[in-house]
Amino acid sequence: MKTLKSIFKGQVLSIYIAMVAVIILFSVLCPTFFTASNALTILRQISSLGIMSIGMMFVMLLGNVDLSIGTQVSLIGICISYFMVNLHMSIGVALILGILIGLAMGFINGFAVTYGKIPSIIATLGTSWVFKGISYTICNAQPIFGFPDSFSTLGQGSLLGIPIPIYLFAACAALASFIFNRTTYGRTLYCVGSNADTARLSGIRVNYMKMSSYVICATFSTLAAIILLSRVNSGQASTGIGQEMNVMTAVVLGGICFTGGDGQVSGTIAGVLLIGILQNGLVMLGAGEYVQLIVKGIILLFALSVDSIKQFIESRKPTVEKAK
Repeated sequence: MKTLKSIFKGQVLSIYIAMVAVIILFSVLCPTFFTASNALTILRQISSLGIMSIGMMFVMLLGNVDLSIGTQVSLIGICISYFMVNLHMSIGVALILGILIGLAMGFINGFAVTYGKIPSIIATLGTSWVFKGISYTICNAQPIFGFPDSFSTLGQGSLLGIPIPIYLFAACAALASFIFNRTTYGRTLYCVGSNADTARLSGIRVNYMKMSSYVICATFSTLAAIILLSRVNSGQASTGIGQEMNVMTAVVLGGICFTGGDGQVSGTIAGVLLIGILQNGLVMLGAGEYVQLIVKGIILLFALSVDSIKQFIESRKPTVEKAK
């Protein structure tokens, strides 16, 4: 049992080792894979996924999940596009309204889970269909384009040779790490995720933590949506659909437990990087979309298996050891 414990305590390190092995494999199979330009391409591609994954951490650390995160991205993108193109609003006003819509979606999810007492997987599955339907209704299933030229800077621009989305991803990761490790709010998240009943008896506002986690998650989703919209330069209702599975795979692969109370930003970054590298490498090798789905599914099953084993190990710990 001690051996198993030591293995899963080093899960993040294992993911980074696996990442190096995958990089070596793709470099051998495809000579153009291991280049600086392709590395920047991968980092640019995973920036939005990484930001969404960091947002998901706030929810999953409490033992909940947000299956609407992909359709949130779609709806926010469609709304901002509609505001700029159809209603001729300025970029600033459209972005502010888009942010408010994102916060509203987070509040709706949080309210349904916290006060509606609906299991998070059911509540957010329901809201995901609502958000998806609204997206397609607004755009009539057609892309919206014709943005001001300056809008593409955020998603397509570079600073010192590095794409701007990479800076934003790094900033989000640093901010989340600071919150989790250096603030009372972050420590409270872990406390509530570990044992909500004990936290409530200790005077912690558990309902507030749950509500705020969904709003924060939606805030990160909003930023990811803006980056994607700026990069693609058109609003499409299908943009974020399916992203929730990539997000969950990255987060669980990085060591976040479905039961909550455990996980670090470094692990989530590792999971996001591994998914990005695999996706990029498979594309360069000519693998089709369906092959990529198979690989992603296998990775998700593996991540869930690791999570189940971790939970089993935790359940086998003596009560006294847990108290410490």
